[in-house]
Amino acid sequence: MRKGVLLVLIPLLVSCVSISHRRPAWIDRPYDGKFPEKEYLLVVGSGSSHQKAVDNARINLAAVFSSRVEAFTRITTIDSSDGEAFDELFEQGTVSSSVEDLVGSEVVSSYTDELGQTYVRLAVDRKESARFLRTRLSELTKELEQVRLQSSTDRLERYRLLLGAYPVAREAQQLSDRIWVLTDELNPDFLTALRSELRSLARSISVEVLVHSETDPHLLKAGFEEALQNLGFSQDGGDYTLTIIYESEPVVFEASPYAYERYQLSVTLGRSDMVVRSFTLSERIAALEQRDAEAKALQSALHDGIETLIGVLSQ
Repeated sequence: MRKGVLLVLIPLLVSCVSISHRRPAWIDRPYDGKFPEKEYLLVVGSGSSHQKAVDNARINLAAVFSSRVEAFTRITTIDSSDGEAFDELFEQGTVSSSVEDLVGSEVVSSYTDELGQTYVRLAVDRKESARFLRTRLSELTKELEQVRLQSSTDRLERYRLLLGAYPVAREAQQLSDRIWVLTDELNPDFLTALRSELRSLARSISVEVLVHSETDPHLLKAGFEEALQNLGFSQDGGDYTLTIIYESEPVVFEASPYAYERYQLSVTLGRSDMVVRSFTLSERIAALEQRDAEAKALQSALHDGIETLIGVLSQ
């Protein structure tokens, strides 16, 4: 009798072990009765360790947000020319720019196969995550409304106030996009509305660019004019003047194998009776040849000058 009992138990033990090594269905089909698609957003990630699998799952989750928003944007956007110009100037991020702030994601399943490859299933509670995002979106919406309520008789000052709100509108748009992916709930298009308002206002403001430089003044003039055009400003006439003063000179270090060029760029935006914004940049640039150092200095001044101009206009 004892031998008979042993013969029955051994197959049962073997059967239990084999079940534990079966590939879970959720690896290929993340949604199931416990985690329905209506209530959860699920992704699967894999890696050589549990942490790598989690990291890859979070990257996949960010990609889901990004791809769905991009597809929706392509369908609903009629004219994105203004947006592209602002995106280039402000280096706008997307909803996939960070996986650190994907609210409420947690590992709900984990499996390691016989080869040591780990799989995890990452879940986001749609309702709970959207609730958290709405709270932050409400705060940003109020902040944007307060900016619009500020008034100024000077059109450029009004433009500056709105331009300073661009990062806030960008964050609000990212949150709005995430809420839409989670719940199909549409919120206002914060960025498009602000771009349209800035573009309309800028068309009524004319800025003339004047360059004082012995080194390729045409390059500096063309570069700053393009930046102003991307910001929406007209250049017919001159309500305001952007004055650029560029100077550079070689710097010699006897023991150095490199050639150096030091530049100074002074930028003033204003009109006859006032200075709106001004700044000065200075840097030493190195290259193998003096001619190359001179060219690199000019390019650096142009790039950093445009970037700084946008920054001071947003303050």
